[in-house]
Amino acid sequence: MFDKIRDVILEYVDMPKESITPETTFLADMHMNSLDIMTMIGQLEDEYDITIETEDLSDIFTMQQLVDYIEERL
Repeated sequence: MFDKIRDVILEYVDMPKESITPETTFLADMHMNSLDIMTMIGQLEDEYDITIETEDLSDIFTMQQLVDYIEERL
């Protein structure tokens, strides 16, 4: 699942695939802005047919946290 989510995120960031690890953060490491994040979340919701609550996003900082969140909802 990590690889699939990373592929979605690569559409929004300009960095090598190998540099995105489970510990990579969206803001500090990937320099994503709020519009990028919300667009990415919408794509992931469609991809996995889930709803990612806006208030839950304040607790998701790393790739692994996002992967865990999505896995819990599947």
